[in-house]
Amino acid sequence: MVYDIISFIVTVAMMVSSGVASGAIAASKINIDYDSESFEQDISQGDIRVRVDYRAGESFDDRQLYYVLYYQDEAYLQGTPEYPIMRGEVRFQDIDNDERPEVIVESYTGGAHCCTVHQIYRWTGGEFEEFILGPADGGGGSFEDLDGDGDLEFLTFNGGFLYRFSSYAGSFPPSLILSLGDDGFEDVTREYPQELRSRAERMRSVVQERDYEINGVLAGYVAQKILLDEFEEGWEFMLEHYDRQEDWGLDIYNEDGDVIGQHPDFPTALRAFLVESGYLDDE
Repeated sequence: MVYDIISFIVTVAMMVSSGVASGAIAASKINIDYDSESFEQDISQGDIRVRVDYRAGESFDDRQLYYVLYYQDEAYLQGTPEYPIMRGEVRFQDIDNDERPEVIVESYTGGAHCCTVHQIYRWTGGEFEEFILGPADGGGGSFEDLDGDGDLEFLTFNGGFLYRFSSYAGSFPPSLILSLGDDGFEDVTREYPQELRSRAERMRSVVQERDYEINGVLAGYVAQKILLDEFEEGWEFMLEHYDRQEDWGLDIYNEDGDVIGQHPDFPTALRAFLVESGYLDDE
């Protein structure tokens, strides 16, 4: 899935001798940017081909991406984002290391840090199976081989920590790592302690170096230490460093979003949030 409106750059894997790409030439990926004009283009790898039809339109709301997924030149699925896109990319990537690439449609809607969506299509032998990651803030995440086994993990973060105890810039959310299995993407975060520890150390350094919006970092740090089974150590560090004057995140809301009270301090509010988010048991 590709998003918003922007100029398109097509990286061509097969080009005619003149060096000019056309809609009939297979490319390795297709990028769309804010000033992209309407185009049709194919990308293909092995038995899988994607026909991309981007329509720029006269206004932002008119800009749409359509695409058709083929297997052995037979059309199986037609897709489009549910809203206009600011920028995006259509590419192939073998996520599950089965020597058959998945189709990834990555799109960004625009706005304040939001939102990126990854729409993934996997050929199952009779159809294309669809998975959606997002919408998520920022870049949304990235596919990386964290353990060198050939399978790609989706490395992202828990967006629920953004804005919770500080501004977006002041937040430092804990890791979220997903893996594509037979039943879709599964949470495998705790299986990568080295990655978790590296992020925890960066969080700790930020707390020690920064003199503002500390609580937004500490919230993510305690959650990260829970993922490492080191809650007590993380909690003690938080108690030593949290900003006792900051009241961001202390309000208590009901199901309708109305403020019905306030936590007495940040540690109390944080513990309630960690229980609410599933990091701690409700004791």
